[in-house]
Amino acid sequence: MIKNIAIAAFALVAATSVASANGLLSDSAPPVAKITENHGKPGDTAVSVSNPEVTYRVLKNGMVERTNSRFDTTTYVDPTAVLRDRNRR
Repeated sequence: MIKNIAIAAFALVAATSVASANGLLSDSAPPVAKITENHGKPGDTAVSVSNPEVTYRVLKNGMVERTNSRFDTTTYVDPTAVLRDRNRR
């Protein structure tokens, strides 16, 4: 009986941690985390603390634009892609 309870508790904890990976964020979360975790609004911008040459911006279509001014590169990321990939069966 204890073994069954332990297995059920482990499964519940494992499922909960995966389900909340892109869930709620604290109000004190850094702006870059909010943007990359799909909690930003169009027009929101943030500068990386560890590398001030990298900026993030939320576009009107929900994509995140990551610009590195040092290397003059721009990448576009869909923050909802992670959620869709996990939901595939």
